[in-house]
Amino acid sequence: MEENIKALADAIYADKVRRARRLSLGERIDTAIELFEGALGMMRDGNRAQFPDKDETEVEALLRWRLRQVGEQGIYSKQPRRRTRS
Repeated sequence: MEENIKALADAIYADKVRRARRLSLGERIDTAIELFEGALGMMRDGNRAQFPDKDETEVEALLRWRLRQVGEQGIYSKQPRRRTRS
């Protein structure tokens, strides 16, 4: 059973890679923007859940602060990470 799940996961991943490689530069940029906006939405939701008493202005300020922290703490790297498969 576990082997079937791994084989299915590998097939899904390979299909995603093939589809991504066929995208034009503009489509890749659009996809990146959509992913980033989605991540921002999840971060906002997390801020609201963690601090339910904060208003939207405070949620946005916290979001911006956390994004700056990512850069300042060296968490973000311009070098792409290598995907490791287990």
